[in-house]
Amino acid sequence: MKLFTVGPVEMYPSTLKIEGKQQPYFRTEEFSKVMKNIEKNFLASVFAPKNALFVALTCSGTGAMEAAVVNTVNKDDKVLVINGGSFGTRFKELCKYHGFEYDEYLIPYGEAFDKEEFEKFSQKGFTVLLVNACETGTAQKYDLKYLGDFCKKNDMIFIVDAVSAYLADPIFMEECNIDILFTASQKALALAPGISLVAISERAYSERIVNNHLSYYFDFNYYIDNQKRGQTPFTPAVGTLLATDERLQTIIDNSIEVEWKKHRNRAEHFRRRLKELPLNIPSYPMSNCCTCILFDDNASEIYTKFKEKYDIYLTPSGGELKNKQLRVGHLGNLELCDYDLLIELLKKELY
Repeated sequence: MKLFTVGPVEMYPSTLKIEGKQQPYFRTEEFSKVMKNIEKNFLASVFAPKNALFVALTCSGTGAMEAAVVNTVNKDDKVLVINGGSFGTRFKELCKYHGFEYDEYLIPYGEAFDKEEFEKFSQKGFTVLLVNACETGTAQKYDLKYLGDFCKKNDMIFIVDAVSAYLADPIFMEECNIDILFTASQKALALAPGISLVAISERAYSERIVNNHLSYYFDFNYYIDNQKRGQTPFTPAVGTLLATDERLQTIIDNSIEVEWKKHRNRAEHFRRRLKELPLNIPSYPMSNCCTCILFDDNASEIYTKFKEKYDIYLTPSGGELKNKQLRVGHLGNLELCDYDLLIELLKKELY
């Protein structure tokens, strides 16, 4: 089996070795040291501001999305959601579910984020901005520096879902004025699903989180207090956290720039070779996490054929896009030669 998916992804041998061991007891000094090391390295990997806080949640990326919203947004807030696809829609649905006032900047399918259109939301009383660093459903990447400046100008709390973009694209939390940023274990970290890592600015904590208690399990205050001693308030996914520590330490030791370059090289190599095929990709900026490939009407057929004939998993799309697009992931334990093989197989099936 070969995964060209956007999560879970191909895991590294060192991760498989750790995840395959007996789960240890975790209320120990040794595990506390692991958690403190994860905190240090994760905050360094996103260039978090001084005094930033850290939370490790045992949940999927959607759990982190909800946690970020309920810990930060209040009933008197006016939330702006950038909705460019299924995960932008998820932010909107979370606001609706919890009864928060919101509006959305809706990006029609296939179109790029338009800064001139977005500026129409400036000085309109919005207090929180929710955005996916990249919309995983379409691979569109957003300009976080521009959005951070927009939030600073409008005195808005800036919340960024970097679940798919983390490590694939450069992210500078402090430079982009990001207040809350989170990712999940099954993406570029190439771990088992189940852990979400959250970085929190001192501003977000002191102005919002310390007074927000809209959830029991997801209350960041519990996690922040426990993290002071390197622990979590509830039982975590212990094995995945041990693997997280190993992966993050390896990434930091090799340098974050090497990790960015690895994902950029994969994306550029695959997109360059795609030009050999009768297929198109979107014209908007795409994240290095994956490439969106556009089909006339046979995307689902190609997905099924690759799964059943070659044991290769591409990333399908749902709903109206089922037959219109596939996504090829650039995360995890993959090499350029894997993409060369994929191109040759696509040639075989398309010609």
